[in-house]
Amino acid sequence: MRELRVTAPAYALTPPQIRLSAQQWAQRNLFNGTWNTLLTVATFVPLMLVATRLAQWTAHAHWGVIADHPRFWLIGLMPVGLAARAYWAGGLIAVMVPVTVLLARARVQPAALGGAWGGILIAVAWFMSPVRLDQIGGFYLTVLLATIAIAGSFPIGVLVGIGRVSQLPVVRVLSMLYIELIRGIPFIAVLLWFSVFVTLLSGDALSRVERAMVAMIIFTSAYVGEIVRAGIQSVPRGQVEAARALGLSGLATMRHVVLPQAVKNMIPALVGQFISLFKDTSLAVIIGLTELVGTGRALLAMTQYLHDVREVYVVLLLVYFVCSYSMSHASRTLERRFGLGER
Repeated sequence: MRELRVTAPAYALTPPQIRLSAQQWAQRNLFNGTWNTLLTVATFVPLMLVATRLAQWTAHAHWGVIADHPRFWLIGLMPVGLAARAYWAGGLIAVMVPVTVLLARARVQPAALGGAWGGILIAVAWFMSPVRLDQIGGFYLTVLLATIAIAGSFPIGVLVGIGRVSQLPVVRVLSMLYIELIRGIPFIAVLLWFSVFVTLLSGDALSRVERAMVAMIIFTSAYVGEIVRAGIQSVPRGQVEAARALGLSGLATMRHVVLPQAVKNMIPALVGQFISLFKDTSLAVIIGLTELVGTGRALLAMTQYLHDVREVYVVLLLVYFVCSYSMSHASRTLERRFGLGER
């Protein structure tokens, strides 16, 4: 009679984490051998020279172009009587962002966070209701363009991405034509087309801000659609077949089985596309909008600030970097929470 042996499952143990002091880390990574030490010194010297020159320039730069016009940088040429409403709306969102981070770390239900944000957005819409779109400028207009474009392009992109993998030939071909046509045109051309040629059809029915929003939504939704298509195809085929075998319809399979997994896989690409969209809002200056870059150009047109070009563009660089890095950090947090890259 054959003897049965029960073996315990083998678990892979991760190597212990060793905390290195600053001196040990430098010894291991910067001064490990002769050539490594020479390379560290050769890199450190020019970096210190650049940092010294940059510090000297920062100390003697003319920051009046920034310090003297904080309201203009923030809200543009919005009337003084409406500025308080803009400050209240921005303050609510500025407070809600760190609160959302804390609640997310406390594992609060997404439905509760969505309800809180819904209430905040309703309050913001009420505060900003007397303000016309063409009265908004500066950083507010940059954030508004990016927010509306992201909110509008995502559902359209999901529909186009689903149509891209549809079994219906007409839907699949139309979705493919839309994606390939828009992706083959530079964003600046789409922006100019909506700013110039759409006016021939709509007249003054759409303001310049609204035309820029429509252009950004249409352009970004094509890229989102291609990301959604790749995310859907990343879901194993066996799960779709299992869902259909259980009696789920094609729509129910897409909604309850495919899309939840696909959206999780799409987070890095989607956030990268939305970061690119946020930076592309700077191109709205070519159609005369006074968003963040347009605000800087308007200040540089003043006589007393003609020579403050470096100061203006350094501030613009920092603002775009901080906003883009914040979006990237939020993306990495979501990836860790959903366990992307882990088995």
